[in-house]
Amino acid sequence: MSKLKRYRKLIIAVLFISISVLIIRFISSIDFHILNMYLQRMPSMFLLVIAISFVGYFFSSLGWKLCMGEEGMNISIWKIFIIRHIGEMLGAFNPTSIIAGDSLKISYLVKSGISTKIGLSSILLMRMITVLSSIFLIVVSIFYLIFSKFGNGKTFVLFLLIALVMISGFLMAKYLLDDHLYLGKTLERIRSKTKWSLLTSQTIDSCYEINTLASNYFKHHKLNFLLAFLLLTLHWVCGALEFFIILQTLHVNISVIDAISMEVGVSLFKSLGAIVPGQIGIEEYGNKIMLDVVAVKGNEIWFVVSLVRRSRQLFWLSVAGVFFLITKRKKFTLQ
Repeated sequence: MSKLKRYRKLIIAVLFISISVLIIRFISSIDFHILNMYLQRMPSMFLLVIAISFVGYFFSSLGWKLCMGEEGMNISIWKIFIIRHIGEMLGAFNPTSIIAGDSLKISYLVKSGISTKIGLSSILLMRMITVLSSIFLIVVSIFYLIFSKFGNGKTFVLFLLIALVMISGFLMAKYLLDDHLYLGKTLERIRSKTKWSLLTSQTIDSCYEINTLASNYFKHHKLNFLLAFLLLTLHWVCGALEFFIILQTLHVNISVIDAISMEVGVSLFKSLGAIVPGQIGIEEYGNKIMLDVVAVKGNEIWFVVSLVRRSRQLFWLSVAGVFFLITKRKKFTLQ
């Protein structure tokens, strides 16, 4: 671990240079006449992307509010939206990623009258449900990408997708939400047999804590849990609709499920490159790979997709700056 910390800056520099070289290579092959035509359509698609991203952020904020239980009734959804947004933007551009963002969220919640225990548990629960919903969509995407290649048996593919998704959803819920704490026990068994240094006692204890938290919450608040899961799944779908809007505006024929596949794929790339502030270069490379996966060709399209989504991020970063100034007012913490 100490060696990793020592070479961290070097690793980041190598990743950044490698991605930059790839991006320059992509840009050099762009047809600027076609690109200019696409860029003329950018204002309308950008406004739509901002609108759908706002809806996604609102769904996520509402899901987080549900994770707070009874104490969530004491804080407004718009205040949660502001706190969540500042924390997420800080996490995206800070090298410590979600650690910095979530720590800031907890401090704002405490100032707003939410106990530290509820603030921390609500964030852990929301992260767990977010991961669970992303796994659910990944399973859907994988099944779709595999079985959609079989031909025109659309009804068969749809039926099979529904069946497999229901089975996968049940197994994931059983594994993470059952009061037998299967997640913690499984990791503990793996640690005893493999002796992996990654699975420390602290890691196992944290897994048991999250497993217990999720199990207890589901046991006593089933409806809230299911609603939070639905809202956080819709948050992912709204992210996918950004791809859908951009590509449809460029007259590229793409389905919503293709867009969902792209969103979860790009999110995986961003997770792997979390140490890079803003995932600069990582997200763009992920866009390129996932466009190829759904058979959308053309560096001009990739450039516009990356430009619009990066512009959306910069827009919401500036909004987070405004929100931060709002939080400096004493009235905000007392409301």
